[in-house]
Amino acid sequence: MEKEYKILTDLGNEVTINVMADGTIQISGLGGPSAARHDLNIPLSIWGMYKNYRSNDKVIRSGSGLCGVYPYDPKVPVCENYVETDTVHSTTVEELARNIFRFYPGLFEMTEQKHIIDLLRYHDLGETVDNPDDGSKNHDEKFNEELATFINKISYLVPALQEQLIRDFIVFENAGYQFWDEDVKSIMMFAKLCDKCDAPLGALFYESQGRPGSLLYKKENYGGITEQDEKYAREIGEYTQAGIWTAHMVDVYHYYDGIEIFVEILIEACKDVRGEVFPWMYEFCKKRQLPEYLLEKMKP
Repeated sequence: MEKEYKILTDLGNEVTINVMADGTIQISGLGGPSAARHDLNIPLSIWGMYKNYRSNDKVIRSGSGLCGVYPYDPKVPVCENYVETDTVHSTTVEELARNIFRFYPGLFEMTEQKHIIDLLRYHDLGETVDNPDDGSKNHDEKFNEELATFINKISYLVPALQEQLIRDFIVFENAGYQFWDEDVKSIMMFAKLCDKCDAPLGALFYESQGRPGSLLYKKENYGGITEQDEKYAREIGEYTQAGIWTAHMVDVYHYYDGIEIFVEILIEACKDVRGEVFPWMYEFCKKRQLPEYLLEKMKP
């Protein structure tokens, strides 16, 4: 087998692949003219991989559709108006975490990375119905319900892994408490930031598809919004889903270890989708005492 493939990438470089008769595979041209920019701008690279991963959200799995499990038209193999499920969220959160590990290899040891991924894969199994994180439900009540459901849903795993996941789930949902072991707390803070950053990143991704979300829609169609959301809308001067969810994440988790990485990713995602950073972001983050170098990236 001897073959040559030439692929022009979205970054503008041509990748050449030669498969030799002896099975050797030679690859050249990786990186392209934009490589230097992406090497220097790690948050943009993480957002780019997140966006590319999520591009398959709308691709319908054909096999079960062709067998009558759900309506399927081979002439329309993608669903442009698809919905987001907890399973989709779990995989996109995991993708975000893995890309941060790739671009910041010294952040966690391999065992710690596995620890985080194991929890993120299952972190939403406590939900039978998704409850928005908008202050509409008491935290302790919500946690008690979800812990019971979570324990039931992981019961097929070996006991040692069940115990580890239960411990992690408890810390994950309460990572700001000061009495946890520092190493465990740092790991679960990172996991929680992956979970919470996925919401505004997802909202910006939907904006890039021409499907922007607004809390005004929720206000008009679902009986209003919470005081928590109104508070953020008043402070930032917008009701967009991406804006309010970004404000909520920064406000609640600005003291978490590693928050700077996630804010930088959101900055690049916002620039990519909107052409500029949220106009309110600089003053909002300055009040939460984020580092000066980060604030500089938010200036017009």
